[in-house]
Amino acid sequence: MQLELVWSAQLPVHQLRPWLREQLAAHGEPLRWAITAVESTGDQSRKLKIEAVVVSSDT
Repeated sequence: MQLELVWSAQLPVHQLRPWLREQLAAHGEPLRWAITAVESTGDQSRKLKIEAVVVSSDT
């Protein structure tokens, strides 16, 4: 799956990984993931492009 997430300027870099895993967990259990692009926005936040493989328990 591919996601675009906004990384707020208020979120410090040391909290980025737990925040990303939380965002991915909304879609299922993250098996693996990668940040494939980071784009700056005008308001000091950044747009992250994420590619992930998640295991979903939906049947």
